[in-house]
Amino acid sequence: MQVLQHWQQSIKTSLRAKLLLFLSLSMLSILLIAAYGVFRYIETVEQKGWAGRQREAAQYAVRTIDDFLLRVEDTLNLVGALSVQQIRQSPELLPEILNRIPAWIEIVRVDATGRVIASTSRDQPLLTNPASILLANWFQQARKGNNYLSPLFITTNSEPYIILSMPASDGGVVAGRLRMNLLWETVATIRFGRTGHAYIVDDLGTIIAHPDPQIVLANTTIGERPEFRTFPPDGNQRFYMNRFQQETLGVALNIPGTPWRLLAEIPEDEATELSTRAGIVVTISLFLFGALILLSINYLLDRFIFRVLNELRQGAERVGTGDLTQPLVVPPEHELAQVASAFNTMMQQLHARNLEITRQTESLKTEIQQRRRIEQELIRARDAAEAASRAKSTFLATMSHELRTPLTAIIGYSQLLEQLIGQGIYDTVAHDVGRIRAAGTHLLALINDILDISRIEAGRMTVSIEYADVADLVRSAVNTVLPQIEKNRNRLQINCPPDIGILNSDATKVRQALINLLSNAAKFTENGEITLTVSHYYENAQKWFRFTVSDTGIGIPADKLDKLFKAFSQVDDTPTRKYSGTGLGLALSQRLCALIGGRITVESTVGFGSTFTIEVPAELNAISSTSDLDAPSLSAIPAPITTDRTASTVTAKNAVLLIIDDDPTMSDMLRRLIPATEATIVTAETGTEGLQLAAALIPEVIVLDLKLPDLHGLEVLARLRENPELSHIPIVVLTIDDQAQHGLTLSVDEYLVKPVEPNRLISIVRRFYQPKAEVSTPHILLVEDDTALAELFAQTLRTVGWSVEVASDGETGLTAALSRPPALILLDYMLPGMDGLQLLEQLRSHPHGKNIPVILMTAHELTADERQQLAVSVSMIQRKAELNLEQMIDHLRRLLSQNKSLLIEQ
Repeated sequence: MQVLQHWQQSIKTSLRAKLLLFLSLSMLSILLIAAYGVFRYIETVEQKGWAGRQREAAQYAVRTIDDFLLRVEDTLNLVGALSVQQIRQSPELLPEILNRIPAWIEIVRVDATGRVIASTSRDQPLLTNPASILLANWFQQARKGNNYLSPLFITTNSEPYIILSMPASDGGVVAGRLRMNLLWETVATIRFGRTGHAYIVDDLGTIIAHPDPQIVLANTTIGERPEFRTFPPDGNQRFYMNRFQQETLGVALNIPGTPWRLLAEIPEDEATELSTRAGIVVTISLFLFGALILLSINYLLDRFIFRVLNELRQGAERVGTGDLTQPLVVPPEHELAQVASAFNTMMQQLHARNLEITRQTESLKTEIQQRRRIEQELIRARDAAEAASRAKSTFLATMSHELRTPLTAIIGYSQLLEQLIGQGIYDTVAHDVGRIRAAGTHLLALINDILDISRIEAGRMTVSIEYADVADLVRSAVNTVLPQIEKNRNRLQINCPPDIGILNSDATKVRQALINLLSNAAKFTENGEITLTVSHYYENAQKWFRFTVSDTGIGIPADKLDKLFKAFSQVDDTPTRKYSGTGLGLALSQRLCALIGGRITVESTVGFGSTFTIEVPAELNAISSTSDLDAPSLSAIPAPITTDRTASTVTAKNAVLLIIDDDPTMSDMLRRLIPATEATIVTAETGTEGLQLAAALIPEVIVLDLKLPDLHGLEVLARLRENPELSHIPIVVLTIDDQAQHGLTLSVDEYLVKPVEPNRLISIVRRFYQPKAEVSTPHILLVEDDTALAELFAQTLRTVGWSVEVASDGETGLTAALSRPPALILLDYMLPGMDGLQLLEQLRSHPHGKNIPVILMTAHELTADERQQLAVSVSMIQRKAELNLEQMIDHLRRLLSQNKSLLIEQ
């Protein structure tokens, strides 16, 4: 114990001990690094040697099996090339071909109908059973023109075999059973090291060949093991845990022409045995060498440094005791003599001078840095304030329109409900309440987005961690956005494995961000394709999920990408922008991802589409309940309410009212308040479409919204007045501001400020035209056996002003159609007695029923062949599960006006 204390004290006070300790630690570090480097080098060389032996053995086995299968395929090709006449004239050909390869058990040649032409077998035939040939996979695949290779079968005698088949020259099939003892024999010959071996698995991970046949007979599988699922068959060496939880060094190769894979394995401890031994020997040798070097250094330090230092110490002690008669005795040629005399004095002077210079320099540098930092902060603050002012001004202008639009719908439908209830009319109350609810939901979503921004900017956005299945999360998001995708006639492709994994994070925020990206893709893509791809990867040993949304839409200019994730900003912020919205969606998505530790990126090319990628960690373990971000997190913005803009066809007896407004609420209210017998409402969602319809229809009145997607309303107004054929048409302008001055300048007949009161709008519109004579009422025949559904259809059609006759079965419907031919027939597919198809066939065979438009309603999913067959007889196919009465009425109006076939699958 005293020795240890003395050694510790020496280290603290002795320069010799400190130098030796420092040199020892340095030498030890160098030796450890050198030993590790030598060990890793030896280990790498040894692993490469094993990899070469494994790869060579595996390639040899693969070539052996491949050559064998090629000879087998040549045999089948030979049999398939023989004509039926050759086979029947020379019955000894098949046995002779069978004997060429001893592994053949049975060969059979069948024609295209499954009838056996010829066969030969070494044992009991299995392939010639007439009852099973047509259903057998080997026959069906070969009939399709494919070569077939069956899974490995094991006989009761523990003998492996497979079935091969391929098309014959006459359209038939040639097949055979083949012993696969070669697989077992081949893998049994592959040996390297003491325990290295190889085995073969099929595409499901089942072991079909192994040096131990019992493993094959036990139907052992590694389908869920990493060496099967994640081990690429590229011939490169990998480390992994095998099915015995043993660290293993392996190589994998595909066997050409088969779904099989050969794996060659050797335990890691055996593969690194020599390198471990060599590393130990090298380490011991290096440490012995290091000890010898330390002893040499100690001797040199003592001789050339510490002896002189000891003399200097003794002289200094004498001076300290007052003995000034003996000067310090230091050899004049030694460097330490200078240290004892002038060097210390010079260093003291320089040190004092440098301290003063350093102090002044640091003070000046600190002052300059502070001034530059303050200047940069002022510039950034000014730029940020200006950008925020511009963005929020643009946002307020946009929100003014976005908020007033649903308010118009809410107020208008509320007044309409008051009138209907006062008149005792309740048929359309549910529809109007639904419109009010949808407009209110839209308005609430806009307000929630603004509140979410404020909440995140204040640092109060919370995160709720829960477990969620990623596949279910994706399915929920897709179902939410699917109507918007289908509205623009887009195709949706989803690449998401059902077992992609579990997310332990705030699934609601991930779903919101995903919905925003899908909604944007649907909004900016028409007649295109939207692809959602979900995958996972590992980063710093942590699992991440990646959601990629790609579209073939309009794309984003490169100079606009920096605006995408800014709140209150849009790529197109001009007054005549084509696409509506508040500019909060992408900013919201980015903040949502950041809140849960994720990120969002974008790649885009103008004219070719955009790709947005969300990456979030699978596990969100520790996170504050409130966000520290300085940017908002917004809720998904729902799409505005939309309806089919194709209006009823204009008739000669009706007045025509043209509504130019991208919000369908106004046209829907006018259709409800103005009877169809009085006027026909035609809607245009863009200024360009409105100008075209105005020129084609010459309407009695035009209702024009000044805020349109493509052209400003004032420009549309100017073009209408410049056209001599349209300049006389009265125009009622809708605006969110007081546009009286513009209206007087451009001869506007009336203008209304949103939200618009429906009664006032109707009274203004009716001032400019006189209701014309009522047209004849169309007669509709409804053939439906469901009483409730028939009553619903009949009441709906009668509210439009049409005459409806109801038949509850096929015979009654056919009699009614032929006795009083209707303008149109609504026909149920499934009817008691005579079904819809039988009624349709008899109707078309009668002279009075050949040209009557028929809409076929069905609860079943029709095949492509059935749709093609019905296309010549019906005008439309309507699935009951997707029935929309409002859209149905629009389709009926078009059919009644056009009187021509139209096949629509909804």
